[in-house]
Amino acid sequence: MRKAKSAAPCDVALLVDIETGAWGASGKFVVDRGSVEALLYRCLRTLYEHVAIVPFDPGITATIEALRELKPRVVFNITEWVDGDRRLDAAITGLLDLLHLPYTGSSAEALQICRDKSLSKQLVMRRGVQVAQEMLVRPGDDVRAPAFGFPLLVKPQYGDGSDNIGKGALVRNLAQLRVRVRAIHRKQKQPALCEAFIPGEDIYVALLGKEPRVMRPIQVVIGRKHANAPLFATYSVKNNGAYRKRWRVHWIEPKLPAAVMREIQRASRVAFHALKLNGYARMDYRLTPDNRLVFLEANANPDLDPDSFGRNRCFAGVRYRDAIKTIVETAQRRGRARR
Repeated sequence: MRKAKSAAPCDVALLVDIETGAWGASGKFVVDRGSVEALLYRCLRTLYEHVAIVPFDPGITATIEALRELKPRVVFNITEWVDGDRRLDAAITGLLDLLHLPYTGSSAEALQICRDKSLSKQLVMRRGVQVAQEMLVRPGDDVRAPAFGFPLLVKPQYGDGSDNIGKGALVRNLAQLRVRVRAIHRKQKQPALCEAFIPGEDIYVALLGKEPRVMRPIQVVIGRKHANAPLFATYSVKNNGAYRKRWRVHWIEPKLPAAVMREIQRASRVAFHALKLNGYARMDYRLTPDNRLVFLEANANPDLDPDSFGRNRCFAGVRYRDAIKTIVETAQRRGRARR
């Protein structure tokens, strides 16, 4: 990794995964065209005079040297993994803490809490937010039907968003449950989280700032009605464009009763603070036909592509440029508070 050279003070160092670009002939690291990293870099340059891109090198030493040379006022951390392992994202924020550099988004502790889908639900439930009933099946445990019955959504206890969650995650009997649990134990080598399937709609809510501000909710809509249509937000629903086109998946800003909107505001702020999140986050819920809001999981440092949930709905109701500025300013205030 080459050193990032700078003549002027660095306002923002954009820390990216090294796999998202390459070193150019000029000696600068260039992120892939059309990537969220490239979009974010362009946005930051409209806000701050000096923005530098620093790739995170798993060897660590070169990254440390680059950051020490730049002495950025804030690090915009958009990394997702170390050597492709998402479970190590918290190690990057831990390194930034050791370097005493203010950075955007959540801390190592919050990232680890949110990665444990069971722990995060328990912490939120203890503060009065409704969650789905669950049971954990660890490798070597007997697989038995839960007392709260079927159907169930079965997924790895530790994960990122909807990784490894397809239509097969929905099981309706003990035989299917055993097959699904054994597959998770064999492939992911971790406990299987078996939670009651909540009929209803998937609702996403972004949060922004320290307090935080709760954005307008976004609802996923499966436009094509068919027996094989997805019943919940699988990995393909969230990430596969061809799959979304096939099932006419799109997102809307739903018109919800005032009581539901108040609960979204309350539950989202409660979860944000309970999970020690900072700067920005996204909460995933199910909204039942009788308007009960059920917390599913929290996403620390979620996708910053403005079109993640339809055109310009990354933070519904806020201009992308303003959202990015708020994220940076929140990180700067946290950095000053630590001094």
